[in-house]
Amino acid sequence: MNSTAAIYARLSGDAYLTGLLATYTPPGGRQSFAIFNDQSPDGYVFGADNPKPVIVISAASVTDNASTLSETAWAVQQDVRLYAFRGMSTADLDTAARRVRDLFHMQPERLVVAGGFATISTATGPVEAPTTDTSVSGRRVTLRLELQEN
Repeated sequence: MNSTAAIYARLSGDAYLTGLLATYTPPGGRQSFAIFNDQSPDGYVFGADNPKPVIVISAASVTDNASTLSETAWAVQQDVRLYAFRGMSTADLDTAARRVRDLFHMQPERLVVAGGFATISTATGPVEAPTTDTSVSGRRVTLRLELQEN
């Protein structure tokens, strides 16, 4: 069961959220929404020419076995970080971060999990996500998921 794939599917499948995000076209690829795993790709530049937020789905920070005698399950904690160029208003960044929270909080039935299903889905935040680049603002939403195998 891949929690990152389930998170990506939920984020990229929401038209309201994707309308708030920047787009990205990898070399030789096709344009898509700026939703990345772990970090933004080399060559992706934040700036006045690209002011909309991007989403970075981090690797799970906690993965605990939550199995019982009859069920195999995993408790996962994973952050979804959002970043935008600081030279612009943070309104879109904050709106996108709240939308991420709303997409997951108390909605386990809305997650598509290959090989299983979600039994718990909670979200906390958004809170400020520190950055090392002073030209970039960040927000973080922390997800807690419990995924059970079919």
